[in-house]
This record gives sequence, structure tokens and C-alpha cells, in this order.
Amino acid sequence: MADFDGEAALRALADPRRRQMLGLVWDREQSPSDLARLCQLSRPAASQHLKMLREAGLVSVRLDGNRRFYRVRADRLAELRAMLDEFWGSRLANLRAELGATGPADTGPADTGPADTGPADTGPETRP
Repeated sequence: MADFDGEAALRALADPRRRQMLGLVWDREQSPSDLARLCQLSRPAASQHLKMLREAGLVSVRLDGNRRFYRVRADRLAELRAMLDEFWGSRLANLRAELGATGPADTGPADTGPADTGPADTGPETRP
């Protein structure tokens, strides 16, 4: 099995349409035509997005005759999460500890609701 390229996976996930596609193939296989329809893409555009997800190792393809079906590769997403946890885990823990040591951050005056902008709008203006 080829090594996992976390950088390629992050690049693939940078596009919201590819994230949408990944969500659609999370629980069940989908054909490229179904994904194109569900994502409101042309079939060639959907194919390009699927190619990027496939090359990043985030989806697998099952051939059934001349049809292709895509499904998420949960093992690769777990590897990506582990990579991100390794990078961010201790940094976020240190930040949390630092924020906890200094107490609640001063965010300015408390929000007391909408600002008073004058009389309430009571509907269409009427003239006497």
C-alpha cells in the first residue's frame, strides 16, 4: 500500500465541493452521475473532483461492469486526523492551559442586546 500523503489530502479537502462529495460517499457508495447531480456539477467537473479525492487516497472506487462507485476511505481519514492531532494537539493544549492560567479573556463590555436606535418601528408611516 502506498504511503499516505497528508498534504495531498489537505489540498483535496480545501475545496467545498470535494468536502460535500466526501460527505455523500461516507455512508454509502455513489456513482459519479449521482454525485454530479447531488452536488449540482457537470459530470466532467464531478469526475475531476473525484480524481483529486482518489489521488489523495480519500475515496476508493469499485468497478461493477462499466460503472464506477465511490466510497470514503475511513482509514485514510483516520490517518489525516492523526496527522492533524499530532501537529495541533500539543499546541492547542498549551493554548488552552495558557488561557486557563490567565482567567477569562476580557472581551469588552457585556452584550446587553440590541442597541437603542430610537422608537420601535411600528409599521408603515401614517400621516395625519
